[in-house]
Amino acid sequence: MDARPRIALTGATGFVGQALLPMLLAGGQSVRALARAQKNRSLTEQPGLDWIGGELTDISALQSLTAGAGVVIHLAGVTRARSAAVFDAVNAQQTAALVAAARAAGVNHFVHVSSLTASRPEVSAYARSKADSEHLAREQAGDMPLTIVRAPAILGPGDTATQPVLSLLAAGLLPIPGGRAGDFRFSMMDVLDLSRYLQALAAVSAGGHRLLTPAGHLRVGWDDLADSAARVTGRRIRKLYLPPFLMQGAGYLADFAGTISANPQVFSSGKVREMLSGDWIAETQIDAPLQLQETLARCLAPFLASGRQSGGDGRQPYGSDT
Repeated sequence: MDARPRIALTGATGFVGQALLPMLLAGGQSVRALARAQKNRSLTEQPGLDWIGGELTDISALQSLTAGAGVVIHLAGVTRARSAAVFDAVNAQQTAALVAAARAAGVNHFVHVSSLTASRPEVSAYARSKADSEHLAREQAGDMPLTIVRAPAILGPGDTATQPVLSLLAAGLLPIPGGRAGDFRFSMMDVLDLSRYLQALAAVSAGGHRLLTPAGHLRVGWDDLADSAARVTGRRIRKLYLPPFLMQGAGYLADFAGTISANPQVFSSGKVREMLSGDWIAETQIDAPLQLQETLARCLAPFLASGRQSGGDGRQPYGSDT
C-alpha cells in the first residue's frame, strides 16, 4: 500500500501548477486539485488525479479538497488586479480560509507559495497582500506544520506575464530600467526548479512554522540576461534603458486602462515600484539549478521558431528543450 500522503493542490492550471502537477503524477503521487469552472477549459483525467470543481471562496469545495489530504500545496493567487481590495481578498483572505480548512481536516503539512515581495509590503498592493497572506496563514495554522516559500522571479515558457519581454528579447531588444535601477540585482528560479523544490518539500515530514526563500540564481543582473539571451539567439542584444519617470507614467496609464477595461495587467504602477525599489535577493541557492541559458532557450524557442517561419534571419538558437 502506498504510504505517501495525498496532496491537495491549488493553482494546478496556472503557470507553476502546469509544471508541478505532471511532476507529482509522474512520481506516483496521488493528487486532488482545485479548479474553477471556466469556459472552453478541458480538465484532463489522469490516473492518480482527482479534480475538485470550485473556487477558494467556496467553503464546501475547500472541505472536499482537503479531506483526507496529508499535504496541501497552495499556488493559487493573483498577480494582477483592479484594486488593492481584490489583491487582499484573493491572496490574503482566501489563503486564510484554505489554511483553516486544512487544519480542520487534519492536514499534516501546509506549503504556502508566497512571494519575495512580501519582504517589503509597503512597495505595492500585491506585496502587501502576500505579506498579509503569510501572517494570516500562521494565524490560522495553529499547530499544523506550515512552510512558507517566498518565491523569487520565476521564469519559464508559458508565462503570459513575461511574453511581451521575451518576444522583444528574441528580436534582440531588452528593455530595462534606467538610472540606478539598471544596476539592481534580483534572484530568479526556473519554473521546473521551483516545481522540483515543492515536490521535495511535500515528500518530507515537517514540524512547526518555517519561512524559506530559495532561488536558482541569487544575484542576476540585466547584463546577465542579455548575455545569456545573446548566446541563445546568436545575435547581439541591445539594451533599451527606460527612464524611471517614463516607467512610472506608463504604470499609471496601465492602471487606468485596466480599470476602464476591467482587464488589469501585471505591468502596473505597483510593478514599477517593485522594479525601482532596489535589489530583490533570496537567501538560499538550491542545489544544481538549471542554467539561465537553458531556461532562456526554452522560453525563447517559440518566439525564435515563429520568427524563422515568418522569414526571420535564420539564426539557430542555442541548445535544446530541457
